[in-house]
Amino acid sequence: MTIDVLYPLVQSLTKSEKRYCRLLASRQAGDKPNRTGGPADRGFLRLFDCLLRHETTGDTLSTDLAQQFPGATLEPARKYLYRVLMQSLRQFEQDKRVDVRIAQLLQDSQILYERGLVKASQEQLEKAQSLAGQYERGLYGVLAARQQVEQWVRLQFDGVDEPTLASLHARITQESERSQTALHHAALYETLLHRYRTRGMVGTPSDTLRLNDLLLEEHRLLNRQNRTGPPMRSFTMQQQHLHFQSAYFRMIGDGAGSLRVYRELDDLFQHNSTLWAEQPLYYVQLLEGILTDLRLLKQYDEIPFFIERLRLIDTPVQGLNRTVPYSVLYYSMLSAIDQGQYADAATLRQTHLADNPAFERGLAPLALPVRTEFELLLVRLDVGLGNVSAALQRLNRVLAGSVRSLPGMLATQIRLTNLLLHARLGNADYLSYALRSAERKLKASAHSLTGERLTLDVLRAWLTGRLGTDAVARIDGFTGSPADHQLLVNLDLRPWVMAVRQAGALG
Repeated sequence: MTIDVLYPLVQSLTKSEKRYCRLLASRQAGDKPNRTGGPADRGFLRLFDCLLRHETTGDTLSTDLAQQFPGATLEPARKYLYRVLMQSLRQFEQDKRVDVRIAQLLQDSQILYERGLVKASQEQLEKAQSLAGQYERGLYGVLAARQQVEQWVRLQFDGVDEPTLASLHARITQESERSQTALHHAALYETLLHRYRTRGMVGTPSDTLRLNDLLLEEHRLLNRQNRTGPPMRSFTMQQQHLHFQSAYFRMIGDGAGSLRVYRELDDLFQHNSTLWAEQPLYYVQLLEGILTDLRLLKQYDEIPFFIERLRLIDTPVQGLNRTVPYSVLYYSMLSAIDQGQYADAATLRQTHLADNPAFERGLAPLALPVRTEFELLLVRLDVGLGNVSAALQRLNRVLAGSVRSLPGMLATQIRLTNLLLHARLGNADYLSYALRSAERKLKASAHSLTGERLTLDVLRAWLTGRLGTDAVARIDGFTGSPADHQLLVNLDLRPWVMAVRQAGALG
């Protein structure tokens, strides 16, 4: 692995993981006292310390590495350190995850069988199947059952009668079909989620109709389940169905329907915590979905409770351990900014970002849409605090990035935010040119939002000095889709119009 991979891997280690890596490394060094250490043996801990010492990559790290590892000595140390780190992390996590425990039982069974300890080997397979059933790991259960049958074949079915063999075959078939159904259901949910992440909420009835292929397929899947066996008994199947339903309702803008399903889903998770505690990705998505719906419905009083739920998630999954704190900060600031509580939002930013450089650097590895949403929220905060020039500087950094690869709704928000910032700064010449360009694109687009049209109309009225009292009434009476309404909230269009009208009245 290159330093570009090794550096973030080292930086991602927790304190306990670092201690474990050092302990394992010292043990390995102690196992070969009479061996003349090569460059890797002598240098990998030095490389480890060097990577930990630097808070960022760049010229300083490169210079340090060149000084400590002249010539070709870096390459073997880098490879050796990577092997030690991966071995340490595998061993560190091995007792914490059900999947690893089942895999170890399968491996133990194979080792025992090859050494003639058949009974002990079969006992490990029974434990593996029991654990797989308890934690709904159907595919692992199939692997364990097949390994058991294969051992029976090699033993020429000694002590195994036909009903026992048939029973195990039936269990394999049942688990295989159940796992296949779960994978199919997961594929439907993930496809719907992908459409939501890339396209946002639907804006027209024709967009809603395009979701019917997934809705119909899920309906067929549920009917097939009902015909072939007891429907929806497993946690996994219930969770996937409810996640699909909530995502569908949210995508069509039915916040109340989505929230209703999310509350049912939350109850399911609370009663089955042992089945998801070590892999809480879907529970994190659930909480973020609830927070999104509460915001859509403007039920801000309920948001702190679910933010606290999100904050209290404790997981061994390092990726989630690093992203959840940013979700907590994002939704906390979002709720405050929506309600005009800019001082509270500024305090949160100061505490977590300005006073904690390491936390702010942690934004960099997040997915581009997530980082962009965070940056746009900080733009809104700067505007709310009256720092419009600082807001424009931050937005220009966003515009300099990969805007074209962002989902359409997010890209639209960026473009319109840019226009509104120039209007706030009074840059009429730039705005006149930019508006003409935006309106040409709008006419050529087949998927424009009515909220975008309204925003451009308001900006054109301001530019020509015709921003009258009807502008506020037009915004308040706007009847666009939920996606359009959410866009107007994110743009803070109404507060800007109110401020312009008030300034005109005072003038």
